[in-house]
Amino acid sequence: MAEAHTIDRTELSPASWFSLLALVVLGTRFVQGFIFWGGASRRLFYDFHEVAGNDFAVKLDFESAHFVAAKLTHALPGALWIQGPLEWTLQHPDLIFASVWAWTIAELAVGLGLIFGLATRLAAFVSIGLNIALMLIFGWMGSTCLDEWTMAASGVAMSSAIFLAGGGTCSLDNLIGRTGWAQRNSWSAWIFSGPLAASTLKAWGLALATVAIVFTVGSYNILFGAVVSPLHSRVDFHRHDIALSKVTVTTDGGVTFDVYVDAGPDTGAAYVIAARLVDTSGATVSEWDGATLASLPATAIQNLYAYAWASKFKTEKIGFSGQTGAHATITLPSPSSPSGNNATPHELVLEAINGATWHAAAN
Repeated sequence: MAEAHTIDRTELSPASWFSLLALVVLGTRFVQGFIFWGGASRRLFYDFHEVAGNDFAVKLDFESAHFVAAKLTHALPGALWIQGPLEWTLQHPDLIFASVWAWTIAELAVGLGLIFGLATRLAAFVSIGLNIALMLIFGWMGSTCLDEWTMAASGVAMSSAIFLAGGGTCSLDNLIGRTGWAQRNSWSAWIFSGPLAASTLKAWGLALATVAIVFTVGSYNILFGAVVSPLHSRVDFHRHDIALSKVTVTTDGGVTFDVYVDAGPDTGAAYVIAARLVDTSGATVSEWDGATLASLPATAIQNLYAYAWASKFKTEKIGFSGQTGAHATITLPSPSSPSGNNATPHELVLEAINGATWHAAAN
């Protein structure tokens, strides 16, 4: 006769259940914490350079081309719903600097809190907020595996599980929970991983699961489609696009226009090698070749964000280029060799090195 197997139905106290639950997500807690610790430590403790005899962390040096806020200008074209506040922030250097430090300190505190299990539930709750912010700003970026979207979506789900489980036995919260102060103040359980009532755990579990599901599916549909529509990117991360506006032709035949790289990978730039004004039939009225564009004076390109680290338009050996997020007003001089076409300019056309063209009506 086969040996019967019995199921262990040992009754556990609420504290024991939460200790077991925290043990199940211990690896998840450490990984999520290390991700944030890694982000903060790369800015704070690595990659220093000397300025006037003093060492400065490159990624936190506002005057460095590697200042971490460069990522914000790259991310602007695809940010969800908060482009206005981000653009406003980028126009105030003191606010940029304060925001970078606030984010860095938050990452450091959350990372260490999760790794060591200190104020675990509070750290996990803040982690949920940080991951939502990451999705709003950077979720559209990633050329291979939807990198930023994957990190933010996973981060919300992981942080939700940690929030529910708390730190458990393998945490500093476990030591704090034994103190008389923690036992006298029931609200401390929400910060220092104390056991929660079963009804409370169920309600929060369902709520956070709903948030994670809606956040994941909703952001995927908004950014990439493929939920209720065919797969398509809201903003293309693979190919650069340049938005032209405010095209004004001067009396001497020159032209001034606003230009914004509003799509494409942040690891490269859009390269413009020719510009021309055309009439209604498409015939050229005026044109500027790559050599002419490359010789534009610095005053001809007025970048909206002129910081050393920001995405900018600049001249190249042939033509000019603009990184993703670059926004500028460019002035082209009166052409030295008139085309002979005296028709009224109808449209400005920029031509990229890969053959792509961008158009805007001329005023």
